[in-house]
Amino acid sequence: MDRLAPGRARGRSCGRVTDMLSPPVRATDPGHVPDASGDRGQDSSTVEKQAMNMQARRAEGRLLKAADRQNGISQSLRQIARVPGLAERKKGVRSYQSHIKSDPWLPILFVLCFVLPTLAGGLYYGLLASDRYVTEAQFAIRPMFGTADKATPDAVGTNAGVPKEMIAQDTLIAQEYILSRPMLEAIEAQLPIRKWFSSDSIDYPSRLNPDKPIEKLLRYWKRRVSVDIESGTGIMTLSVEAFDPDESLAITQAVMAEAERMVNELSIKPRQDAVDESARELKLADERVAAARAALNALRNREGVLDAVKSNEVTLKTVSELQLSRAKLSIQLAVLQRDLNPEARPVVDLKQQIKDLDNNIARIQRELATVDPDQKRRLSNALTQSEALESKRTYEEKYREQVRLAFERARILAAQKAEAFVPIVPAIRAQSATEPRRILMTSLITAAAAMVFAAAMFARKLLAH
Repeated sequence: MDRLAPGRARGRSCGRVTDMLSPPVRATDPGHVPDASGDRGQDSSTVEKQAMNMQARRAEGRLLKAADRQNGISQSLRQIARVPGLAERKKGVRSYQSHIKSDPWLPILFVLCFVLPTLAGGLYYGLLASDRYVTEAQFAIRPMFGTADKATPDAVGTNAGVPKEMIAQDTLIAQEYILSRPMLEAIEAQLPIRKWFSSDSIDYPSRLNPDKPIEKLLRYWKRRVSVDIESGTGIMTLSVEAFDPDESLAITQAVMAEAERMVNELSIKPRQDAVDESARELKLADERVAAARAALNALRNREGVLDAVKSNEVTLKTVSELQLSRAKLSIQLAVLQRDLNPEARPVVDLKQQIKDLDNNIARIQRELATVDPDQKRRLSNALTQSEALESKRTYEEKYREQVRLAFERARILAAQKAEAFVPIVPAIRAQSATEPRRILMTSLITAAAAMVFAAAMFARKLLAH
């Protein structure tokens, strides 16, 4: 009994270790080892039964065999190492691998939807795409004369400025004209753009077919030329792409010159109409001046008086001059009488001259006072009519002068440009190519290919279910 006691003690201690490390083992099949990938959700009743069996065996005092203990420890270690998340992931990977094996179209879709587009985009933008040089210019339309805020008509209806609304309208017209067929035809007449854009050095997708009609060329033109307008300031930004920096600069300069010519051509007819209207108004003013002068001449001839106003002015002027001369002689006589006696010859001559002047002044005054009443009335009526006609003639001559100045101004403005493209950022020759943006375009193609492949997989999965 003493010899068996240590063995029994060791058996009991091993049983305790087995109980701590291992889950309950079926008593009927002590060598059974469950599969490592078996069902994780084993019945709790089965576990309770195994625990009861183990307790029952210990209660009976039977010792576990060494093989049973080893199997129990191994099973416990396997259950401890079995992590639920890892098992789920392994299950998902195995499910995906099985799905791939069961659907052979997925690799084909991956190659067609992702690999080939990405590879083609990388090869094209990395090796084949030609460099494009971009020339950019910023400018604004401004009036050549006057200001947009003070474009008000003058006294004869001539506008000395360009209205603000016309500037805004011309800006929009210029934008549309730059992208239009007439602009393309004008530039093609100046520059060999078909030859430039169809050069053999250009990659095939970007190259223009020179035999294409003008409609195809216009579509290609819109891909190479763009115009933007800043709504707040009206500043226009013109961008031109070409495969040579000199060609890009030449096209930009030609486009700006042609657009400026067209905008000024829009105002040629209104300016010429202003010149014609001013010429007609000047002709009418000349006729009115001629009529006023003819009426004044007719009055002078009819009344027998050359100019009643001037006759009266001459008479009064004569009397004033005679009186001024008499005053001067009186001063001289007073000076001489202080030094000479009254009988001296110079004194006598001065007195005689003063007497003659007095006689002439008295005679003229008598003539004015003794005029016939009918003649005086006739002269008074003639003077009144003459003053009215003279005032009318003066007014017509002044108006004719204003019309003449307006005509000259309209003629000068018609010979000038009404508006100009004021450069803000002038067109400068490009030093390096900025298009195409190879890394960006390759990344976009890769992202698009990935989205297409994901959509294809999703569609394939829906069709499979």
